Parts: sequence; structure tokens; C-alpha cells
Amino acid sequence: MGQNQVFTAVADPTRRAILTTLRERDEISVGEIAELFPGMTRAAVSAHLRVLRDSDLVAEERRGQRRMYRLGPNRADEIIQFLMKVYADGVEAFVRNNQTGE
Repeated sequence: MGQNQVFTAVADPTRRAILTTLRERDEISVGEIAELFPGMTRAAVSAHLRVLRDSDLVAEERRGQRRMYRLGPNRADEIIQFLMKVYADGVEAFVRNNQTGE
């Protein structure tokens, strides 16, 4: 999956909240996630989970009729490396300027 897809997935506050929930719990069912968002339909929660799954940010496992979700393969390193490349020059310039008193 591309970085754009990952950034699009985490741009949404609901999806970030779902990721935070999954970080705090090893795994959770769609129904349990939906209970945490009372103003949202189960179908809407499933749509958010689909975006996260398609971005490889969460993994899904079917157990009978239940679908269990957990954090997926760690994409954090890839994203952190990208951001470090983008902002490295600015950070280095900031450090240089503060060290030289500019």
C-alpha cells in the first residue's frame, strides 16, 4: 500500500480513534467498536475499518460470524521515515540557527 493511502486513512479523526482503541486493546469486534461510537451506524464503522484494513493499518480475522480487528503490520516506521526525510532539512536548519544564535 502506498503512503498516500495510509495518510488518507489516518486523516479521519474517527479512524484515528479506532486505531487508538486497537492500540489499547489487543483485538476487538466490529460490534464492540460500534458501541464506542453511539452516533455512528455499524455500517459506517465497518466502512472506516475497511479503509484501515485496505491501508494495512488493521488486520481482520473472522471467528464464526464475528470479525475481530487488531492493529495490522507495523507501517509506522515507513511513515516516520517519510516524515523525517520531508522535515529533516528544516529541523537541521532550526538547530543550526539556534546553535549559532541567528
